[in-house]
Amino acid sequence: MFLCFGYFALGSKRFFHTAMLLMAAGLLNSWLKDFGQDPRPAAVYALDGRVGDSYGWPSGHSQIAVVLWGYLAYTLRAKWAYTVAGLIICLQGFSRMYLGVHDLGDVAAGFVFGVFCLAAYIAVEQNPKSSAHLGALSGFQMLGILLALHLVYVIIYPVHVGHEAPYWFMGAMSGWLIGRYARGHEEVSMPEIFVWRALTATLLTGVSFVLLAVFSRLPGYLGEDDPWVHYGCGAMFGIVITGLLPLLLAQADQLSDKKAVEPS
Repeated sequence: MFLCFGYFALGSKRFFHTAMLLMAAGLLNSWLKDFGQDPRPAAVYALDGRVGDSYGWPSGHSQIAVVLWGYLAYTLRAKWAYTVAGLIICLQGFSRMYLGVHDLGDVAAGFVFGVFCLAAYIAVEQNPKSSAHLGALSGFQMLGILLALHLVYVIIYPVHVGHEAPYWFMGAMSGWLIGRYARGHEEVSMPEIFVWRALTATLLTGVSFVLLAVFSRLPGYLGEDDPWVHYGCGAMFGIVITGLLPLLLAQADQLSDKKAVEPS
């Protein structure tokens, strides 16, 4: 939900990259968890029992914290941003141990893999050749590459009872890309005044939360357990966030401008 808010209020380009990096890191974390199958600390120590039957190593919250706040600090290039990001990352890691759902090894591994994901993404962004090649690709080409990577991911995923590849999450990643490219990478049309922009983004984030609940539960409502139905529902969610909602905002903005210039 923070990604949705940021996409609307704090710069869609920045948060498009943030979201793609975060989802890629999330997919890596899911693979590592189901590959290592390292159990979490004993349930008697857990203050948060909502972890289900997921594994502990590496900590997903710690890995995502490094990726999310580290990348945002990198885009701002300010000392205060790095300081705040470092503080949040450390507190996130501490909270997972305090809640009794991870041990020190889980959190440390999450930090390491988070730094790896962040460094790899930034290296590609900063490399003139790689960034130029990626920038020259069309939306269809980028989607084709992403779908191919997802297919490889599914093939090598360490599937076992109760632990399938996160198809919905992969679909959301594809949908996020489709919506962005369909809009031609245009910045989201938002009010100039920050207060109104923040309020509009908050409203849209609420809409996004409802859509998340609907699209994540839709396969169950349909009685479908096909992995690709989950993938499709995730893709629809991503398309709506980065494609449909910005389109509706742009049309509303154009309508408002037309009314403003009409003679009374």
